[in-house]
Amino acid sequence: MSGQDIAIVVGGLGGIGAAIVRKLGNDGFHVVCADRAGAPGRPGEEAPESVDIDITDPASVEAAFATVEGRHGRLDVLVNAAGIHMQKLLVDTDPDDWDRIQRVNTRGPFLTCRAGAKIMMRARRGRIVNLTTRLGFGNPYSSAYIASKNALWGLTQCLAVELAGYGITVNAVAPGHVGPGTGMEKQFREKAEKLGMSWEDFEAQVIKTIPVGRWCRPEDVAAAVSWVASPAASFVTGETINVTGGFVGYGLAPPVEERFTGGPA
Repeated sequence: MSGQDIAIVVGGLGGIGAAIVRKLGNDGFHVVCADRAGAPGRPGEEAPESVDIDITDPASVEAAFATVEGRHGRLDVLVNAAGIHMQKLLVDTDPDDWDRIQRVNTRGPFLTCRAGAKIMMRARRGRIVNLTTRLGFGNPYSSAYIASKNALWGLTQCLAVELAGYGITVNAVAPGHVGPGTGMEKQFREKAEKLGMSWEDFEAQVIKTIPVGRWCRPEDVAAAVSWVASPAASFVTGETINVTGGFVGYGLAPPVEERFTGGPA
């Protein structure tokens, strides 16, 4: 059994997840990196422990959390940083596309929150942090993704009320445009192509929508997660911390002449 605070970062091998793992490790947490078997990357020295998890499978989720509780007898922080995205207009999104996004981005956090909350409720303390998005206002090619993240935002608020009496806070951190050097760069390059823009022009237009004048970095998101998970945030629950550099809206619309599969010519 460990006397050190235990944090699980689900999706800890991704760009943002890895930054959160590093930050919480440097904050003094014993960090468990939870990700799917075979996921690219490996935990750094800030995550001395890892566990395989399929967040769409209830049995896998329950087994992963039982393993952590069995080893340490506690769980103090759960961060849900796993997620997937795709670039499709609504009319080009088939039901399988939609379901795949919802399984990972909505069902997954539901299952991990449920498993983590059971452990935290027994201890009557804990922190749950869900990564949502601030790009949910007029963001083209992202209807399935935005719907999934807005569902996670609603889950966060409901759980904040349900779990407050157990000393558990539940908050969301909403990144803005996390750009080059992360997995999101591929998504942005695809969007630039769909908009008929060069990468240089697309990047310049995006930066214009961010008042501080630069992309969001994974470390910016990790810093917000670190604060929400800290004792300093004990009275903060049901909230969303926007990490956007002042971004408030999306200004790049698809061209009206675009032709799409299954739609009018």
